[in-house]
Amino acid sequence: MTDRLTGLAAASGAAVGPAWWLSSPSLEADAAAAEGGQRDPDHERKRLDAALQQSAAELEALAARTVQRVGEEEGAIFEAHAAFASDPEVVDAARAAVVDGASAERAAREAFDAVRTVLAASTSEYMAARASDLDDVRDRVLRKLAGDDEQVVDPDEPVVVLADELTPSQTAELDADLVRALVTRTGSPTSHAAILARSLGIPAVVSVAELDRVADGATVGVDGDDGTVVVEPSEADVATLRERAAAVADRRAGLAALQHEPGATADGVRVELAANVGGQSEVDAAVAVGAEGVGLLRTEFLYLDRADPPTVEEQQGAYGRVLAAFPGARVVVRTLDAGADKPLPFTSRTAEPNPALGLRGIRLSLRAPDVFADQLRAVLRATRDLGDGGARAAIMLPLVSVPAELDAAHRVLRDVAAEEAFDLAEVELGTMVEVPVAALRARVLAERCDFLSIGTNDLLQYLFAADRLVGEVAELGDLLDPAALALVRHVVAAGHDGGAWVGVCGEAAADPVTAAVLCGLGVDELSMNSGSIPEIKDLLRRHEHPSFRAAAEAALAADDAESARSAARTALGV
Repeated sequence: MTDRLTGLAAASGAAVGPAWWLSSPSLEADAAAAEGGQRDPDHERKRLDAALQQSAAELEALAARTVQRVGEEEGAIFEAHAAFASDPEVVDAARAAVVDGASAERAAREAFDAVRTVLAASTSEYMAARASDLDDVRDRVLRKLAGDDEQVVDPDEPVVVLADELTPSQTAELDADLVRALVTRTGSPTSHAAILARSLGIPAVVSVAELDRVADGATVGVDGDDGTVVVEPSEADVATLRERAAAVADRRAGLAALQHEPGATADGVRVELAANVGGQSEVDAAVAVGAEGVGLLRTEFLYLDRADPPTVEEQQGAYGRVLAAFPGARVVVRTLDAGADKPLPFTSRTAEPNPALGLRGIRLSLRAPDVFADQLRAVLRATRDLGDGGARAAIMLPLVSVPAELDAAHRVLRDVAAEEAFDLAEVELGTMVEVPVAALRARVLAERCDFLSIGTNDLLQYLFAADRLVGEVAELGDLLDPAALALVRHVVAAGHDGGAWVGVCGEAAADPVTAAVLCGLGVDELSMNSGSIPEIKDLLRRHEHPSFRAAAEAALAADDAESARSAARTALGV
């Protein structure tokens, strides 16, 4: 009898095959059992260090294999995992617990979980995403302590893999020739496991609450585009899924053909499509899909997990490599976006009850003038060294609220430029619009700089007073809410009136319907994760600009985000 289950679409494609359940080892039982008896601190310290070192070495090897098999961006996931296994904060805390009499198992678990709690509470989406990755590293260390090898997804025939949850490391080791699709009971479409599934071209559906109804060996049909799982599908269901799989393959080939085409509507209205990147591996991925530049270079990757700030020379080299990858294009370098939610040991700070509203972004940079000046100096030097052979550099300031902050930052930039004998006409200066008050005074800010870039992640969080990382309220912060769209429309109009171009660098731009509405509101640039660029480029080229304006007007006239999405789709005819 056919049974239809629903979840969240995580990786495009469709497939049919026998269900193959992947069970997870019970690390809780192993850790609990290890607590009995008297512990020798020296012995436990040796066990702990060996498990951490072996885990780090395995993760480095996995990173190298993933780079060769999938790409630099995906390999970087496991380079970060390897760093977790040797992170001084984790290692020192675990060793201290062992000295106090804890077993290596307990010490490792508690040390990793303490860092995880801090990361999960972060207002930074990037840092919060690292929290779930920490679980994968912790469990690897615990397996080493228990004497177990890592469980590998290794079926001997083509199957649909079912699991409560798949870790990034398990997903990276999948054999795409044998794994036709993935279905998990929990998980998120934005997890690293889902990202890896998309990179491997494996259809995936996550968060299927009733997945335990599927028996091992049952025939399962998976649609990774609409989040449907069909148990014991009919002949008609199978035919439909196979047609969809063929259509997905054809579409991927068509999107690849657009790699070197510019972002533009069917009637020639340009909308620049840039990438959000956080390191060299992501730059390579952006170039590969035809990004027209970088709309957000997250520079925090140079500052995290170190006791001292990066030198000017180190930063100069890193920025120079990104600028060199996009000759003639634009690279928007966001200055350090750190604070109490992303603490750095070389900046003075105190505990804050609400880090999202505290000393972060440009506020912190202005109170750490040496660190700020060094970063600006590195950008200017990298730009000068490359000359016409590199990208146009643009400096973007995070979390600006009042004009005085922008003015103060501009003074520091002018002073550094004077010391470097650098002509500031060669770079652009802009600000993120991620605080509601900045959106309301967009005209004043635009008159003081070259561009405004709407950071939808934080803007929506502050606008709706809803933490996007708390599942119970995250759905409130939807950019397609008509009130949020009205604010975006105001920013675009005010920015243009003030002589600035306006972009959007939050991940909302990666959603096709939202991107269509933003285009209709007159946004000049959309920046997103590189994997979404081909779809958005295709969307633009299939419609003329008046269709996008109609979609925007329909969304603005709606009552809520859900009806706005429906109205926009109707206006576009999709």
